[in-house]
Amino acid sequence: MTGRPVAGQEEGRVLVSIHCAPGSDMLEATHAFLTAYAASRARPLIAQRLSLAAYELLANGLNYGSVSGDVTTELVEARSQIIVRVSNDAIGARVQMLSDHVARVRANAEATFLEEMRRSVSGGMPRPMLGLARIAHEAAMLVDVSVRDRRVTVTASARD
Repeated sequence: MTGRPVAGQEEGRVLVSIHCAPGSDMLEATHAFLTAYAASRARPLIAQRLSLAAYELLANGLNYGSVSGDVTTELVEARSQIIVRVSNDAIGARVQMLSDHVARVRANAEATFLEEMRRSVSGGMPRPMLGLARIAHEAAMLVDVSVRDRRVTVTASARD
């Protein structure tokens, strides 16, 4: 755990930072730790939302990150928000697909969630991108993406 400030947010601090190799089997263990940690720091509803976001974001980072860099998961406390963010390296085509999907989720989380659920059930192509829609719709968290060179950071935030 560290107390580093969050970029662009003087009052924020990183509570937990975990680094995993892309493609590793660290999802369940990391998720269990983050869930327990969130439960000790936040009200039960917020902790549940953080748990869902941590699982979905880390699963995406581990599955879709390139092998050139670690997948970093952070739990951040900033002003009146609690944030889960996952960073990983990615190829350009995946970055564009992710950015487009986040824009759809932000425009209409419910419609995107329902569309991705239908695609998931029917085995639609391309592969459904249900996780981010779940975070926005089920957990009512704001989802955002930022890209710097090949490093992609997906953030889910909620009011504490």
